[in-house]
This record gives sequence, structure tokens and C-alpha cells, in this order.
Amino acid sequence: MIVYYYNKYKKNMQSIIQCERCDPSESQMITDIESGEIICNRCGIVVVKNLEDTTKIWHKVEDDKIDTRNGNPSSLTLFDQGLMTRIGNTNRDASGNVINSMMVTRLNKMRYHDKRSQINTSARNLGRAFRQLDSLKDKMSLPNAVIEKTAYIYRKVQEAGLVRGRKINTVLGASLYIACREFEIPRTLREISTINNEKYRETSRVYRQIVLHLGRQIPQIDVYRYVEKVGKKAKLEEKNIRDALRLMKKVQDAGLSAGKEPMGIVGAVIYLSLPKSDETVRKKTITQAVIADAAGVSEVTIRNVYKDIEKKLSLG
Repeated sequence: MIVYYYNKYKKNMQSIIQCERCDPSESQMITDIESGEIICNRCGIVVVKNLEDTTKIWHKVEDDKIDTRNGNPSSLTLFDQGLMTRIGNTNRDASGNVINSMMVTRLNKMRYHDKRSQINTSARNLGRAFRQLDSLKDKMSLPNAVIEKTAYIYRKVQEAGLVRGRKINTVLGASLYIACREFEIPRTLREISTINNEKYRETSRVYRQIVLHLGRQIPQIDVYRYVEKVGKKAKLEEKNIRDALRLMKKVQDAGLSAGKEPMGIVGAVIYLSLPKSDETVRKKTITQAVIADAAGVSEVTIRNVYKDIEKKLSLG
């Protein structure tokens, strides 16, 4: 049960609505929006019932005899942002009287032209893109804030004319990756391309074009988040992940991560931090192949990077 307290107007409400049984100075009125009741917090008596919720706009539907809310909530993930108006299908005037047949014919023409005017090429493009975005949200378990940010970036890209001549899903995947980078969510471009059923190279090329054209400042990748993600995906124990984080700190302080593939660095650091004599690690058979699969890179990449780190840090 959701309970809302009158904090801001506490004194004014107590002077207007008071409990008949309790002392006004010792009792407080509590509003339950769901049941539409005002309750005394001391004795529990219902002071007011059938309270109208004024925080939303409602209207009566005579056919179904139910309360419905006027319009959809505004959102960037809707092609019209939830602001599009429609001419209703009820052939009645404001007083409830039936409209004559001549006016109905004119009204039908108005409905047709109103619908045609609102669904243009841009709206169809946005509608298709945001349907795919909704699918990606479910597949990747992304929060609503990231989805709204992706829709905002995609709209900016469309206004700049970068969608023309490119696949909608590719541009959408690149926009989603930018949003994940800005919210520091550990999702790689290769991972998004795979889930989006698009080629990694094409998505990467579109991503670079968007960044250069729009001039967006993309935050750097937080490799520590990726260490935790890859470590959990490879089913490492918590102590092994902590060892990898400590080694990653040494690698960054030494400047060995500059100019290298982030996921390659992450995979190499995780493999290099594993104790070679640990029986638990040996029983789980955590090899380069397992870590490479969890990091989404090849074994050769991990092997080359970890040998370079091992040599420069003298860990061998």
C-alpha cells in the first residue's frame, strides 16, 4: 500500500481535516491514494473516504463505464513522443448527440487526412527503430534511462542526416553503445552488434562517424567494471576477481593499457592474475579459451597482451 504524507502542508491540512477522537496536536492525517482515504495515524479511523486523485487527469468512458487516463505518458522512445492527437471514432458531439450522416462523412475524411499527415517517412523510420530498441532493452536488461538516452541520440543522428544510406539497426546499435558508455554500463560494441544481428565492423564504422559528426565527448571505458563482468562470466571466485583488479591497477599505473583493445587487456590481466598452483582454478579448467570466450576476444589477443604485460612488469 502506497502511503503519502502531507509534509509540506501539514499544518494547513490539520486545521482543515482533523480526527474527532484524537487531539489534533498529537495526531497526523495520512493519505492513501490507492483507496482514496484520509486516515488518522494514531487511532486508524477513516476521516475522509472516496478522495479524488488530482495528480492525474481522468475522464469517464460512457460505453465501458470505466475511468481512463487522457493520453499516453510522454517519452522519447515513441515516434511521436506520446504527443500525437487523434480524432476519436465516436460519432457523437460534445453533448452526446448523434452526428448526422453528412457530418459523419466529413469527419471520416478528416480522420483519414489527420492520420496520413502524422505518419510520414520520419515517423515510420522512428517507429521501426524504437520497436527494435524495445527488443534490445528486453534482451540486454537495460534500464529505462539508457533507452531514453539512446532514443535521444538516435533522434539527433536522424536530424543530422546520418541515417540516410545506412541500416536503421546499425545506427541504433551505435547509438545504444554511446548511451551505455555515458552511463558507464559495461556493454561492448561487439556484444551489442551480436545481439542486434549486425556486423561489428559496420556498427563500429557508424559509431565513429556519429562521434565525429556530432562532436560528442564519450567517457573512457571503465576497465574495472569489465574485469568484474568477465570474471563473473568465466565463473571465477571473488578472490580471483580482486587479484585481477589489483593487477589492473598496476597495469594502468604503468601505462601499459594505452592503445590496446580494452577487452584484450581485461582478458590478459585476468589470466595473468590467476594463481598457477591453485587447485580450485585447475579443477575449473580456466584456460585462455574460457577467458577469451568470456571477454569476446581471441586467444591470440590475450596471449600477446599478457606476454607483453608479464615482460614489462617482470611478473614471470
